[in-house]
Amino acid sequence: MEEKVGIECYITSTPGMGGEIKADASDFYVEEVAELNLSDEGDFLIIKVEKRNWDTLNFVRVLSNALGISQRRISFAGTKDKRALTVQYFSIYGVKREEVEKINLKDAKIEVVGYARRAIQLGDLFGNIFRIKVQNCRDGEIFRETKSELIEKGTPNFFGLQRFGSIRFITHEVGKLILQNNYKEAFWVYVAKPFEGENEEVRKIREMVWNTRDAKLGLRELPKYLRYERNLLQKLREGKSEEEALLSLPKNLKMMFIHAYQSYIFNRLLSERIRQFGELKTVEKGDFACYLTFKTRPTFSDCSEIVVNEARVKYLIRERVASLALPLVGYDTELKGWSRIALDFLSEDNLDLGSFRTKYKEFSSSGSYRPADILIEHTDVSFDGNTFSFYLPRGCYATVFLREFLKKELS
Repeated sequence: MEEKVGIECYITSTPGMGGEIKADASDFYVEEVAELNLSDEGDFLIIKVEKRNWDTLNFVRVLSNALGISQRRISFAGTKDKRALTVQYFSIYGVKREEVEKINLKDAKIEVVGYARRAIQLGDLFGNIFRIKVQNCRDGEIFRETKSELIEKGTPNFFGLQRFGSIRFITHEVGKLILQNNYKEAFWVYVAKPFEGENEEVRKIREMVWNTRDAKLGLRELPKYLRYERNLLQKLREGKSEEEALLSLPKNLKMMFIHAYQSYIFNRLLSERIRQFGELKTVEKGDFACYLTFKTRPTFSDCSEIVVNEARVKYLIRERVASLALPLVGYDTELKGWSRIALDFLSEDNLDLGSFRTKYKEFSSSGSYRPADILIEHTDVSFDGNTFSFYLPRGCYATVFLREFLKKELS
């Protein structure tokens, strides 16, 4: 599965520790580190929620229903997976402390923290603290050897499998087809393309719909919980085209398709960089770098091209406060030096940088840059018997961080 999303190699040569994660939701603990900007008064109530087996979006939906308000009045800094024990902050506009304190949701402990003058947003998140129990993994000597090698070579900052879907890792394929202006095929890949690992009964239904392209069959057979797929098929039954149906999806889901394809190209670039250089500490003219900023916890700041102060950037990388960055390609991306290899990857898909400017804003992207190296020195990683504890800056995946230690596919 990893190769399907561009994760093609390891940077370390150590044997894997093996083991299984997420045997139980409490085995995967994640806690946000965020800047809350609390004040004595304000229109936004800030709450801290410890929840088990709740994904973020479903929690917001249930909480808004319990409060009798629109979901738009609840904000958060980042999403969290369902199968985990998570601690997360939310801001709620225009509600009183007493209203929230009366709410009682299963497997969720809600604590009112205070008030703020503005909503929580993405930039408020520094990163996350993880405690992950790994069942049946090997001894700690492999951990120490792997950690030493990651300090020397760098820790690959791939996008994890979660970026590409839940069970069916097809969002980047949908994004590619949209960028190719092939909305019809993009529609059917999203709705019906069968994928190994999905529930066998559902996979067989998807296969029938995939082969027949029959919207009526899909609406009759697909389970109710696949609401986005069913909504798209209903649009087709109402006479809409596949393109018009895709445009009816929520904005964040539409944007996810293009972001997933960008993530796929990033993963391929990072894999190729590791293959060619063997490490992530070397930078050249034309490369970009990201820099750490330090507040409550370190997090990555904006990236910039290495032009004038090449010696300074190399010094900062040696000091472990800067990281090689690779492009998340878009229509404004200026590819120089080694990173021009991204054009070859795009060409394989009959795309170029201009393809990222489509007639729809949600299906377009100007591009950006992302750290290639997590910088393990700032993660405080430790291993105790069967539990990994560490901190990661926002945007970094715990499963990706652990894969170099465990040497097995994680999702």
